[in-house]
Amino acid sequence: MELRQLRYFQALARTLSFTRAAAAVRVAQPPFSRQITQLEAELSTVLIDRTARPMRLTPAGEFFRDNAQEILTRLENLKSDTRAIGQNRLRTLRFSVEPSVLYGRFSELIRQLRASNPRLQIRVAEMTADLAIERVRTDEADIAITRLKVRDPDLEQVVLREEPLMVALPLNHQLAKAAPAPILFSELREETFILFPTDPAAPFRRVLEGLFVQQNFDPKETVDTSEMQAALGLVAADCGVSVVPAAVQRMRSDDVKYRALGEPGAVSPIIMTYSRSRETDVVRAVRKLLAKISA
Repeated sequence: MELRQLRYFQALARTLSFTRAAAAVRVAQPPFSRQITQLEAELSTVLIDRTARPMRLTPAGEFFRDNAQEILTRLENLKSDTRAIGQNRLRTLRFSVEPSVLYGRFSELIRQLRASNPRLQIRVAEMTADLAIERVRTDEADIAITRLKVRDPDLEQVVLREEPLMVALPLNHQLAKAAPAPILFSELREETFILFPTDPAAPFRRVLEGLFVQQNFDPKETVDTSEMQAALGLVAADCGVSVVPAAVQRMRSDDVKYRALGEPGAVSPIIMTYSRSRETDVVRAVRKLLAKISA
């Protein structure tokens, strides 16, 4: 199947006339008709009902017309976008994002960016906080959205918001009955704490460990898991409780109850990181929009 056959068939589908379609694509009618016949032979399907008056597409022809047009449109977009990139007219914005941030207001940022910048190409890669920031350092990403604060004279960091922390409880847990009222560590002394991620140096894990030290709280028992989704699954299975960012409530609420953690400082920052030397107009626009969304 050749691209010219797709174009020829689109012309025929529009005009429903071999003579007019051949003229539209500036090809003599005999070779034009041969291309359509070869296309039908390759597909082993009749696309045009030639006996009808006026001539019409078969159901297979209508299906082929719609999907062929989609292919041709994507091809034209590929050509124009590639040309625009080569001429520095089409911009690409690359995000590296810590997984837990994706459950917050990041999706709203992407929606608004696409609405206000329809030709802006947006790339989002999910990874650990350390790697996300390293990709900004090496110019593999324009912006990192993480919970990690770093000291680097080459990087600019903006705290977008301090996200409250919640305690995730099994649905039928006695303490779940008081949701959404705040809860303190002192009420959880007999509970198994499901902690994530397993890396104790990870930003979110450091925040939680710091709260334990600050409140002189030592969990009775702990279970480590690598991901927040796994931690919530264990909570739902009545294996313990877990401390999670507030935005996670949107992800899972049918078999888990959430209560605000009432300890002082029970928040986790969401931080935008970008290179001071590569602060483009797009990056500045994202910073303003993120600040507005996160307010």
